[in-house]
Amino acid sequence: METTERQHYWLPVPDRTGFHWHRHAFRGKHWDGRSADTSVCGVQCAMANPSELDWFQSPTCSDCMELLISEQSGTGSTEGEQ
Repeated sequence: METTERQHYWLPVPDRTGFHWHRHAFRGKHWDGRSADTSVCGVQCAMANPSELDWFQSPTCSDCMELLISEQSGTGSTEGEQ
């Protein structure tokens, strides 16, 4: 059985209003300073350097978490894939 480890990192990002933040997972080793990216759960996110308070107050995206757990356990969901 061949396994492919996918690297990801977490980053708090604001929603479209800029008032609510969530911690999303993104593909790659670390944030490289890009201004936008798509999260593991498929949300388009504006990205910026978060403060310590942003890390503390931002809830973790449950969709990102579930997808990563599913990938790691080998039960990767193909929902939405064609």
